[in-house]
Amino acid sequence: MNYHIKKFVCLFALGLIAIGGCSSNIPDGFPTKLVKFSVTIQHDGKPIEGVAVWLYSDDADAKYHVNATTNADGIALMKTSINSYSKTGSPSGTFKGTLMHRPKVPSDLTKEEWQKLNEEESEKQVKKISAEVAKMKLVPAICENLATSPLKITVPENGGNVAIEITDPKTFTQ
Repeated sequence: MNYHIKKFVCLFALGLIAIGGCSSNIPDGFPTKLVKFSVTIQHDGKPIEGVAVWLYSDDADAKYHVNATTNADGIALMKTSINSYSKTGSPSGTFKGTLMHRPKVPSDLTKEEWQKLNEEESEKQVKKISAEVAKMKLVPAICENLATSPLKITVPENGGNVAIEITDPKTFTQ
């Protein structure tokens, strides 16, 4: 090998080593292995869209969180995150879970009409919308708070899906 080719090969190899060593932006505490995992939420056999699903590790020192929101099919494909770093998947293990459903209620008023309301009219509209949301809210309130939620979700080592069936605003099965 001539001198220039040897020099090029050495510089190229050093460059690859430098790039490989500096490109890792995985935060400390991020799980080393994630598996594809989803949670399906249904009410009387029909999917519920817009349910935020959160999984909390039993490890008090865990720096990551696992969450997703259900799509139109009622499926939340879980993601693991630390700050702005996020990857699809979840570490395996057993987690405490919470669910929060904030259904979208279309307003009868445009933004401009809302701005023209006086305080009394605005309060009346808010009460009307709150009553509609309460009728549409399908997730039991007990599941919204980590301290009260009875949900325990196990993520198997090979991933998978857990289905949660809500039968009324106070009852669910998993």
